[in-house]
Amino acid sequence: MNRMVFLVLLVFGLYLTSCNTPVLESSTPKRFYIASDFLQPKDAILFKDFSKKEKTRVVILNWTADSIEQHYAKFGYSSKFDAVLMKTTFAVNQFATQKILHPIEANYLWQNKDFEAPNKEWITLGIDPYVIAGLKEKKVMHYNDLTWGNKWENKLTPEEMKAFNGAVVYQFGRKNLQNSIKWLKKLQQQIAPAQPMLVAQPDSLADSTALAPFYLTRLSNINPKKEVFVYPSQIVRLGAFYDGINFGIARHSSKYITALHFIAFYTQPLNNQKLSKRLHVLPVGNPHNQSPFDYQNNYPILFRGSPGEIAPIFRNLSKIEVRIYGGN
Repeated sequence: MNRMVFLVLLVFGLYLTSCNTPVLESSTPKRFYIASDFLQPKDAILFKDFSKKEKTRVVILNWTADSIEQHYAKFGYSSKFDAVLMKTTFAVNQFATQKILHPIEANYLWQNKDFEAPNKEWITLGIDPYVIAGLKEKKVMHYNDLTWGNKWENKLTPEEMKAFNGAVVYQFGRKNLQNSIKWLKKLQQQIAPAQPMLVAQPDSLADSTALAPFYLTRLSNINPKKEVFVYPSQIVRLGAFYDGINFGIARHSSKYITALHFIAFYTQPLNNQKLSKRLHVLPVGNPHNQSPFDYQNNYPILFRGSPGEIAPIFRNLSKIEVRIYGGN
C-alpha cells in the first residue's frame, strides 16, 4: 500500500514539473532577475520602490532579444532570468510564440484587455508613441508628412520599425493590404541613407539633398523636457501610433509570485505614472490632468490599434515586409 501511495505521489510530482505550474519560491527571494533589451544594470534603481516594499533586489540583465532566445534555448529551465521587460511588442510576442513566457493570472492583468497578449503571456506597463522630433517649434503634423518632400532620418531600431509597420497594416486592415504596402513603400523611399554624403554639394543641388528638419522616433528615445516633438495626427480621428513597454514572466522561473507582485505594484495608477516617467513613456490610461508629472497630462489622441490588437499581425509581417523592402 505504501508503495502504491509513493508511486501516485511520484507521478503527480512529475506532472507538476512538466506542465505550466511555476516552481514554488521562498517567501522573500533575494534577487529578481529581469532581462531587458533597453535597460542597463544601473537602471535597477528605477525599481527601488518595488524593491523596498518586497525586500527583493532587482537585477537587470542587459540582453538583446536574440540573446534571451539563445540563452533559453541553451539552458531551458535553468535559465538565469526570471522575467523580461522589452521595448517592443514585437520582441516580447516572439518570446510568447516560442513558449518562453508563462501565462499571467487574469486578476493581475489590466481591465482593458488591449494591453495584454492575446494568450496573456505579457502585459503592457508603459505606452510609447511614435513621435516626430527635431523640429524647431511645434506644429501640426501627420504620418503622411513622412511620405513626401525632403528625406528624413529614421531613428527607430529594426524591431521598433516592425511594430510601426504592424500598426500601419492594422490601420488599413487585412482586406486593404495593398494600401498598407503602397504607403509603407512611399515611407521607405523618404528615409535618408544611414550615412549621408559628407561631400559639399553645389547650390543647385542643395534642395534635392537637404534633409527635412525632423525625424521619426519614439517618445522613450527622447527627453520630453529638452527636445521639441509632436504627436502626429492629433486633429483627425486616427491618432498617434504607439507601441508598449511590455513585461513577461519566464516560464521556468521560481519567482512567479514575485513577478505577479511586480505587475500588481506597477499597474497601480500612481506607481505606473512614476515608472512611466522614469522610462520616458506614458502611463497606461489617461491621467486626465491628475498626474504629478506635467508631460503625462498632455495625453495624446492614440490610434485605436493597441499592442494586444496588433500582435497577431506579426505572424505574417515578414512576408509583408518582403513586398515592401524587396519590391516583389
